[in-house]
Amino acid sequence: MAAFLACLPLPAAQAQVTSNLDDLPQASPAPAAKKPAAVQRTAHTSAAHGSKKSASQKSAATPAPAPTTTPVKSAPAHETVPGVPPAPPPPVVLPPPFVPVQLHPPVPPTDVTAVADAASHTESLPDGGLRVLFASGSDALNADSLKTLQAYGTELSHHPEERIVLIAHATLPGDDVSMPRRIALARALAVRSIFIHAGVATTRLYPRALGRPDAGDSAPADRLDIVIETNPVDPPLPSANGLPK
Repeated sequence: MAAFLACLPLPAAQAQVTSNLDDLPQASPAPAAKKPAAVQRTAHTSAAHGSKKSASQKSAATPAPAPTTTPVKSAPAHETVPGVPPAPPPPVVLPPPFVPVQLHPPVPPTDVTAVADAASHTESLPDGGLRVLFASGSDALNADSLKTLQAYGTELSHHPEERIVLIAHATLPGDDVSMPRRIALARALAVRSIFIHAGVATTRLYPRALGRPDAGDSAPADRLDIVIETNPVDPPLPSANGLPK
């Protein structure tokens, strides 16, 4: 059988022989031989070190963000003590208004007129004051009471060191507390008006409308007491050694 196959004619393509090696088809390159395990481990370690080095270089190149902290306010530091000025600053002078301002004198209080049938009368108090008695629910004054108050006010105008307190009470049937106080205020304002027209300065008059008197008050309910007080004396100023002059 083998002799028979050897005698068979071969095709021309397969029987062609050439000596030009460059015309032969090039075979694929042989696979590279595997490196030993030690060499592979060394290469892997060097690659890992290279990656770590590149990561560290990258982290060094990119600065880490600064931590956000709340700023703490500190007291301002004074390096030097400010000097004391040799003199106080000049007073501020306000310029006059650019338009004329019309000034009005103070409006005097309403003049009090006498009521003929008013049931009022006056009586002296032990401490030099004066008491005015009114009819219930009224603030009217008759001619005699008005004349007495005018003369008393003229005398008070000559003593500017004294201040006058007008303590007014009033009462009405029932439990209303508002209306008696209004009547007491009307009585105090009437006496105040009489004294102002008599020459007493308004800064010396202190009306006090108390309304209903207290439960233990034995004085007449519908009254106005004129109490004279002396202005308090200012305390003496201390001297250089701390003792009063």
